[in-house]
Amino acid sequence: MKSLNLNIPHYPMLRFVVRHGPWLAYVIGIGVFIAAFATLPTLGAVPTVGLGIAAGVFVFVVARTLVELVQLITDMLLPK
Repeated sequence: MKSLNLNIPHYPMLRFVVRHGPWLAYVIGIGVFIAAFATLPTLGAVPTVGLGIAAGVFVFVVARTLVELVQLITDMLLPK
């Protein structure tokens, strides 16, 4: 018997975000902090580290929110 081609899309980027997004949010947040900390010798300003921490936390929260949103969308809307 011939199999049916159902033409169901696979959404590779959504699956990538669902699988790797939670730890990537941490990596991106820490990366922003390290980038700000690396500019300390160049700028010579201690407030840069404080701004780096704040920016790292902000980027982490935004990235984690977007990951959870993608997880919600894939859980509710994509066929199983």
